[in-house]
Amino acid sequence: MTELLTDRLILRAPRPEDAPCYALGVSEFAVARWLTPVPWPYTLTMAQDFLRTAPTPTPEKSFFIIEHKTKGLIGCVTLVDELGFWIARPHWHRGYGCEAATALIDWHFAETKNEAIASRAHRNNVASLRLKTKLGFVVTGKEMRFSQALQHNVEHVTTALSRQTWAAKRIDLCA
Repeated sequence: MTELLTDRLILRAPRPEDAPCYALGVSEFAVARWLTPVPWPYTLTMAQDFLRTAPTPTPEKSFFIIEHKTKGLIGCVTLVDELGFWIARPHWHRGYGCEAATALIDWHFAETKNEAIASRAHRNNVASLRLKTKLGFVVTGKEMRFSQALQHNVEHVTTALSRQTWAAKRIDLCA
């Protein structure tokens, strides 16, 4: 089973026993409101069903639980059609999103021939857009997407990260 390790984190495939912590993190509205496909309120049953169907991580399509080496499950990072992530609110502003995304992007570009990674974020999700800019993503446009938690269409900023930009920006990124 593939695991990606950083100084503080383990990125690993989900396990059935992750469902309670996963549900707890996503069920907080401060997190769910930014996750377009996630309904709110989010239940334990939803987490169990979702984690059971999560894809096995490959460099092309990945869904990883973010586990802090001493604190347990703190979020997830995914690269299926686009880069996405969430961090449980008690763990915000500590660089975990950058650390997890960097590990996943490194693995993806090292093991695939893909030349770019797409991502999107709610136009008001300042933290996510700031992190993507730090990672080297550039704005490619805007689009409307239906937010399950908010129950209406929300403008999203579309972004992309090229392999070339990543190679140039990668050094000391999360410091």
